[in-house]
Amino acid sequence: MATTNKTAIVTGGSRGLGRDMVLNLAKNGNNIIFTYNSNKTEADKVVSEVLALGQKAIAYQLDVSNIKGFDTFSNQVSEYLLEHEGSTNFDFLVNNAGVGIYGSVTDTSEETIDTLMNIHFKGV
Repeated sequence: MATTNKTAIVTGGSRGLGRDMVLNLAKNGNNIIFTYNSNKTEADKVVSEVLALGQKAIAYQLDVSNIKGFDTFSNQVSEYLLEHEGSTNFDFLVNNAGVGIYGSVTDTSEETIDTLMNIHFKGV
């Protein structure tokens, strides 16, 4: 079912499954706000793809493992929405950002476990 004039926020939207979600949401008539962690070049490509589909798009850098950055991100999103949509409301939130660890639990360091917890639990 296609939607129109709605806004979706997708964390981790510059590559992989997140990129696919961003593009499919845009194909269904949604404006897009998404985050990327470190690769601005890839994020800019996805913004261009969404714009080519006729939808609005913007990408913000956000390290979801660092919850101290959430206030800044929230303020950026609110300002953008108010300016471009006339309201700070959005319609969809897809918490997609994440990482995978490929190895034995016994070989996984405490630091790695902390990173996983920060991204997959605290960040969400």
